[in-house]
Amino acid sequence: MIRFSWPLAALATLMLAACAPEAIEDVEEYPPIRPDYIGVTVPKDMAPLRFEMRDGRSFRQVRERRGDTLFITVSAWKKGDRRVVRYKAFPIYISSDPIDPFIAYRLIEPNYESWKDIGIYCRELSSWRERAIVTSKASGGGCVNCHHFPSGDPSRMIFHARGRGGGTVFSDNGNARILNLADTGPHRQGTYPAWHPSGRYIAFSSNTTRQSFPISGSQPIEVYDLESDLIYMDVQTDSVRMIPQAGGPGQLETFPAWSPDGSTLYYCRADAVPDVISDRADLHYSLMALDFEEGNFAEEPREVWSEAAQSVSFPRVYGKWMLFTASAYGTFPIWHKEADLMLMNLEDGTVRPADELNSDDTESYHSWSSNGRWVVFSSRRIDGRYTRLYIAHFDGEGHFGKPFLLPQKKPAHNDLRLKSYNIPEFVKGNPGSLQKQTSKLFSR
Repeated sequence: MIRFSWPLAALATLMLAACAPEAIEDVEEYPPIRPDYIGVTVPKDMAPLRFEMRDGRSFRQVRERRGDTLFITVSAWKKGDRRVVRYKAFPIYISSDPIDPFIAYRLIEPNYESWKDIGIYCRELSSWRERAIVTSKASGGGCVNCHHFPSGDPSRMIFHARGRGGGTVFSDNGNARILNLADTGPHRQGTYPAWHPSGRYIAFSSNTTRQSFPISGSQPIEVYDLESDLIYMDVQTDSVRMIPQAGGPGQLETFPAWSPDGSTLYYCRADAVPDVISDRADLHYSLMALDFEEGNFAEEPREVWSEAAQSVSFPRVYGKWMLFTASAYGTFPIWHKEADLMLMNLEDGTVRPADELNSDDTESYHSWSSNGRWVVFSSRRIDGRYTRLYIAHFDGEGHFGKPFLLPQKKPAHNDLRLKSYNIPEFVKGNPGSLQKQTSKLFSR
């Protein structure tokens, strides 16, 4: 056994004393951390919320659980500095409301020139585990997009695959098939899907989409529809029909969404403008509704909400509550810096900005959890370029908690992953992989 001699031990003690901090300074303010997890509400089974100091300082943390609140005390110091700053303990509130265990989303580069490296992925919320459901490699490099699960059921899924031999891919308990909807009905392809809660019907918007690139202003891309209609499919018979009562000539319909009981189809509708490029600021979509019963729609739609200076996208309903995205104009708010989430009470018709969720940058696509107590949404608030996912608690009475960034094993992952998170959807279980099944469909 090796032992220190007394002189050597004394020297070691002096060296440790010289390297150790001299004093701890307590301050009555919360630590400057990123991501900002101060005061957020999280489900009890959430992956740990790892963070770092905004200025890169080293730090240590002490965690103390008091009832349903976790208090974290952060002490931070600069390299070579013997002074430690100990910050006020900040709270993380732990909700007893369960959350669906998975989120599915698409990872895509935030540009327009290529779709060669796109995938639909599934993230387990209790850990940092992420797995691919299907990627563009399975379709020969074609785009995979617009995924959807009926009421979050992981055993059934649809997504659209572009490219040669493409169409709408249906998966039922791992058995995948592909249909070209234009060949089965009114010569319309399905774009944005909404699966009826019964599982029998799927409403789609059929969109002819284009892009333009403004030469002035901060908006790099404008995405718009030359035409769009609503269609719906009976999964039992593979029959596809138009929904003509949703809109008439000179009108655009898009973004269908069912009420949880399946009795109402909500969607967005706008009067077409003479020139969608030069007149795009005059294109405003209203929120509409059609009653639905036993496979048939009502004769006339009703207007649910409309504002002259705002345009509606992505309606999503849970119970009496609806979230939708409002932007200044148009149909594709992802590139609209002013786009915000709005909360509507369907019982009394009141609408307010979801200020608890919104930021100074884009908020766009969103999804309710199966119990209506959580929402996930995409936001560009970090850098204005990449959409990332945020989760927030909902109390069922019209109030959201402070949203938190989807946690990662390393906080730097949020900066180093140069892809946008697109179309987040809660899923009740692990959907598994459809890569092999999809590859077989495209190899025939």
